[in-house]
Amino acid sequence: MSGRLGELGARIAQVSDIYAKNYGIDRSGDWYLLKLQEELGELTQAYLDVTGRSRRASDAAARRQMALEMADVLGMLLLLARDEGVDLDAAVQEKWLSWLEREDAG
Repeated sequence: MSGRLGELGARIAQVSDIYAKNYGIDRSGDWYLLKLQEELGELTQAYLDVTGRSRRASDAAARRQMALEMADVLGMLLLLARDEGVDLDAAVQEKWLSWLEREDAG
């Protein structure tokens, strides 16, 4: 990956390497995708907490937890993209930001 997301992904990969080494985690096969799904579930729970749709009270701690879960989802997505050789910067440009160029041209 190149660009800002690629650089962020490389730094997160360093942390992931430390984590895997310290806890003996085998990250082969579909591990990144499964871990992304796990983190998305945790974000969903945090969102339900913040929006008052769970037993936990919505407060500053709940909002902080939701932000941390968002960071987990982003980190795992970057790791999955890195593992699969996907340039997310290029994909975001093609899928999303190209609309701005079309809008400016029209």
